[in-house]
Amino acid sequence: MASVEGLVVALLAAGRSGRFGAADKLTALLAGRPLIDWAADAGRSVNAAQHFVVTGPDMPQIFCPDGYVPLVNLAAEEGLGSSLRMAARHARETGASALLVLLADMPFVRPSHLSLLIATFDIDPAIPVFSRAPGNAAQPPAILPSALFPTLEALGGDSGARSLARGATLVEAPADTLIDVDTPADLALCAQLLGR
Repeated sequence: MASVEGLVVALLAAGRSGRFGAADKLTALLAGRPLIDWAADAGRSVNAAQHFVVTGPDMPQIFCPDGYVPLVNLAAEEGLGSSLRMAARHARETGASALLVLLADMPFVRPSHLSLLIATFDIDPAIPVFSRAPGNAAQPPAILPSALFPTLEALGGDSGARSLARGATLVEAPADTLIDVDTPADLALCAQLLGR
């Protein structure tokens, strides 16, 4: 796999999961494995200076997959922006050159897609790289250069890094690669896709 010196991987897992119902979606099983494990495995395939997972304050240690350093986001109720702020701050404090952002509810992100993101970023490490399914907007997984860490640290509320996608390089991925699980129906669809 391609690599970028000083790259860190952030697995964001502090979401509220409100549309999933009372159950915790990241511990819900997909093909016999907790949902979070699928994205964590993809992240582990990346040769990185550090892998860390951003969780909420009420989440059990099960949310810290092997090989990941746990970071607790005490402001998780503020939304995705608060987790991105924490990830960027941690990346800056560790001297990272870039931040690869993965969402813990995206089970079909493949190591090959992450490798393509990294190879694309390596061409011009000053430009962020985002994923995109055909016909859709830029989305994670994404790689953000250290020059953008201050901007990420200033994000508010539930805003993600989409505003940083203007001028970014977009890497196409098959639509099923970028499926995220928000509801029990989404999880059932993922199980169905695995059964093909």
